[in-house]
Amino acid sequence: MKNEIRNVAIYCRVSTEEQRKFGISVEDQKNSLTRYCKENKLKIYDYYIDEGVSAGTIAKRKEFVRLLKDLDNIDLIIFTKLDRFSRNVRDANNLLVELDKHNTAFRAIDEDDIDISTSDGRFIFNLKVNLAEHERNKDSERINRVNKYKYHTARTVCSGAKIFGYDIDKNKRLVINEEEADQINQLFDKYIETNNLSETTRWFQKNIKKRSYESVRLYLTNTAYIGQYRHIRKKTKEIEIIEDFSPTIVDIEKFNKVQKLLKSNVKKHTGTSENGNKTDYIFNRFIYCKCGRKLAGKHSKGKHYYICKNALTDLCDNHIHISELNLEKYLLDNIESCIEEEINKLENKHLNEQKCKKNNPNEKVQLKKKLQKLTNLYLEDMIELDIYKKEYSTLKLQLEELETEEQSEEKMDFSKLKEFLESDWQILYHKLENKEKREFWMTIIDSIVFESKEKFEIKFKLY
Repeated sequence: MKNEIRNVAIYCRVSTEEQRKFGISVEDQKNSLTRYCKENKLKIYDYYIDEGVSAGTIAKRKEFVRLLKDLDNIDLIIFTKLDRFSRNVRDANNLLVELDKHNTAFRAIDEDDIDISTSDGRFIFNLKVNLAEHERNKDSERINRVNKYKYHTARTVCSGAKIFGYDIDKNKRLVINEEEADQINQLFDKYIETNNLSETTRWFQKNIKKRSYESVRLYLTNTAYIGQYRHIRKKTKEIEIIEDFSPTIVDIEKFNKVQKLLKSNVKKHTGTSENGNKTDYIFNRFIYCKCGRKLAGKHSKGKHYYICKNALTDLCDNHIHISELNLEKYLLDNIESCIEEEINKLENKHLNEQKCKKNNPNEKVQLKKKLQKLTNLYLEDMIELDIYKKEYSTLKLQLEELETEEQSEEKMDFSKLKEFLESDWQILYHKLENKEKREFWMTIIDSIVFESKEKFEIKFKLY
């Protein structure tokens, strides 16, 4: 390790769940670590803060990844407790190897025995990480046992996500919502009548509810309506079918007929070129270059790529060729974790905003009082008209901004997106033709902006 400690990195982390349940705060960690540096005359190189992120794996912690890239400039990493840093044995051992390469140490300021600059500290570190992972695995096993009991024995749902056609009773069981169940049967009948998913979707949007093309498809393939529950294990992606889980809404013959029509229509409409490649581009409507231009589709050797045409005329230096297959694979592998991370980040931001409002709950009232006081001063000829107009405009703008924030908070509802995460979309996706895949991605992704093959930004339609 480096003999002289010059630069110190401060690392803080908290998950949304920890903040909500236990009140663990990033700000408290940051203040404690900053105070420690001042008391020990240590120079702070930078703060690395992962807010609303679990410690399960390093890959999901963007700030931690950034910290690892800065190791050449860092002599010591400090954090409050070991569970802020790592609870995964494999990650912990890989970290030790990486830190040794850069002669960087780390220290937990609230745990005196966690200091890898000493052999005893390394031993204690490995011991505690193993214990932490063991406890995390035990928790996971307990949760799986509880969920298995809920699904198989009690026939209760494990999340609050409501399936259209059902309500959730006080015992957490699915019960039929008569009005919605009737609408689901109408939907199945309409699809059998038209044999056209686009036409059926438009009918559903006009007569029942505003739902996307993909949502309607999910309704038509949801086995809950015939009593089956399809539970997808998140880690292994294995599908477990539980019979007699929910009360039946759709007759089994009608359900099977719709599945057969859907399957035949996918085969009928899947267009392929001579070399076997599907003719429709999946991402061409919402994929952009960093220069702002929409990327164009390019066909080469039976594969689809996306390029920036501005780069062909030197109006842009982004000469990337993005493979459609690689992008699709990345999204399929990572879309759930990306959405969960984005939701956690926004929910955490919302929690912080609510905390600030609790500290100053009368801000709106105070602004209204100031406006009234200002008006009184003008009416009593104690201020000039131009001063009144200027001050009034400023206060009014502040009040409108505050009210706009309140309205946006009321609209922040991730239930539809969470419903998507709970759905069987993985089963359905590979049955879709490229055009339908595009419609699917457009229901959850607003845009994908590429700066390079390794650096891009996904903007979600979050709510």
